[in-house]
This record gives sequence, structure tokens and C-alpha cells, in this order.
Amino acid sequence: MRPNNQGPESIQIRFEPTPEIFATDSGGRFSLILRHNGDEQIDTGAFDEIRFVFSIWHPSPKRPIDLDHAYVELGCRLDIADDHWVKLAEIEPVVPPYNAGSTFDGWIVLPVLGTTTAYELTGSGFSPRARVQIRASAYLVS
Repeated sequence: MRPNNQGPESIQIRFEPTPEIFATDSGGRFSLILRHNGDEQIDTGAFDEIRFVFSIWHPSPKRPIDLDHAYVELGCRLDIADDHWVKLAEIEPVVPPYNAGSTFDGWIVLPVLGTTTAYELTGSGFSPRARVQIRASAYLVS
């Protein structure tokens, strides 16, 4: 705990990287539940906000990402017992769109909405049936 009962120190979570065989479907879409230490549930109740940072890319340099068409959103499951995902935010790439890029990098800051939550990245507009790699981190801030 920090002095004056200000809540816990901020922490960083590095979500597990995607396996190499993770691939988009025939329409260039994907969905990935973010996991930390093998679990999708994150104890968020002691924090005020969560800051996500992520990067998505095709391992093959022959497959650029069309940043004008690629789309990523962050979803959340507030009740772990219920398999209903709520769309929280659309993520814009950090760099301005210009035909193609080597990665789709994004970030977002959101308020914490529950004591235990799960998060999911979904995307579309990527190369069809192509492998993608995703690296994601979250910073929980009180």
C-alpha cells in the first residue's frame, strides 16, 4: 500500500503472447482473449483505470497491414460466469493511416468497470488466412 491509504501501487501486466499458429479467418478477422499467467480473469477492483498498449503484426514481411482497412476493438466481460462480451472501444492505430504499415499499434485508457474482468481483442481487415502476432500489456493505476 502507498502512504495515506491511496490504494495499491500501479502494476503492469504483460499478457501472454499469441502462439505462432494464431491466424485470421478467411475474411481477415480474429478474436483473442487476453490471458495473464494462464488466466483470463484480472483482479481490477483496487484500481481506478487500466491502460492498454498492444501491437499486432504479420510475422511474414510480405504481408503488410493496410491501416486504412484494419480495425481493432477491445471488449470486456464483466461477469466471468456470463459469456457475454461488451464492446468497450474501437482502437485507432497510433500512426496516421497511409496505405500499409508493418504493425498495427494502439493504446487506450479506460476506467475500471468491475472487480474482476476479462478482456478480448477482436480485429478485421487484416490479410485473410494469415498468421498474426499480438503483444499486449496493461497498466493498472490507482
